[in-house]
Formats: sequence, C-alpha cells, structure tokens
Amino acid sequence: MLDPQLTNEPSPRETLSRCPMCQARVKVLRVVPGRPGFEHWTLRCWTCGLVHEAQTSADPIKAEA
Repeated sequence: MLDPQLTNEPSPRETLSRCPMCQARVKVLRVVPGRPGFEHWTLRCWTCGLVHEAQTSADPIKAEA
C-alpha cells in the first residue's frame, strides 16, 4: 500500500476528523475491528453533536506487526 503522504491522498484519520454535517472537529468515541483489514469508527461532532459511523482501512503498519 502506498504512503498517503506520497500520493497526496488524505489519511483515514484526516478524512474522519471533520463532521460531514457542519465540518467542525469530531472526537473518536470508539474504534472496533471490522472485516479483515478494516476498522469501524464511531465519531461525535464537538459542535452539532452528530454521531457519525464510518468504516476505514486498518493501519497497514499495525496489520504487519
């Protein structure tokens, strides 16, 4: 997998750091393993209180360990 810094693509953490509704910062409430290679994130907006769930690819460095 290519390094996001080398491909100019946002990392999953950068993508999930803003509320999809108001673009304010969000805090991670929970991260649980999903299907192999993925994580399920539950996030809450600091401003509007929206609870957002997202699935993202797991950290490849942790997967190799």
